[in-house]
Amino acid sequence: MTQNPATPRNAKPSAWPATLVVASLLTACGAEPPALDREKVPASSPAPTVPLPNIGGEQPVEPTTPLPPTRELQVTVEGQVEWREASLFESPQGYAIYVLPQLIMTAEEPCCDIAWARVDDGFFMRIERIDPDQDLAVLQERMELALSAVGEAEALPDGQIGARHFHNAELSMVARGDGISSYMMLARVDGGRYRVTLHLPHREALEGIAPSMWAMLSSLRTTGPRPPV
Repeated sequence: MTQNPATPRNAKPSAWPATLVVASLLTACGAEPPALDREKVPASSPAPTVPLPNIGGEQPVEPTTPLPPTRELQVTVEGQVEWREASLFESPQGYAIYVLPQLIMTAEEPCCDIAWARVDDGFFMRIERIDPDQDLAVLQERMELALSAVGEAEALPDGQIGARHFHNAELSMVARGDGISSYMMLARVDGGRYRVTLHLPHREALEGIAPSMWAMLSSLRTTGPRPPV
């Protein structure tokens, strides 16, 4: 389905493929790209901050300076490196991420946020802030089950992870099906624990959208505790 960029969107995509609806339900709320190295962040004046308390088993978040409303992200498309301006998205889940103009990001449900491509909302990225104490074996079982809706789940090598925060992920898997690839990763970033799903149809827009999603993920920062569920 192709979305007109001029059409406002206030909710998640209206018609996801059935397999990913199943996958999302299975994983919700606990139930090829190049690596990105350099950052270029506009200077900002530091402000006094204090560490956040240890809530829900998570480690305290380190003090940080206020995040600027925009910054440039490095995006590599077919070997060509570009710097693109992205806008700050502050999630009620206690993290921040910079969103490139090619995508729209909004809250999907109490524990999650979703970003989808303006030109084709069949491409989307889902970010979940999950319980830091959930058992890894259980999470792996759920991940494999969710990916089975697309194809056989396989381990994802670091070289295929384009977001540096996720190079040392606790879990990273991919499934490839008929005309689609689905990536799922579990990683801790700045004390927060996240599960990320990338839903990437094998269509022409893939060459530009997938690198944009990886670039956005590299900007993810934990800014506060996970809210009570």
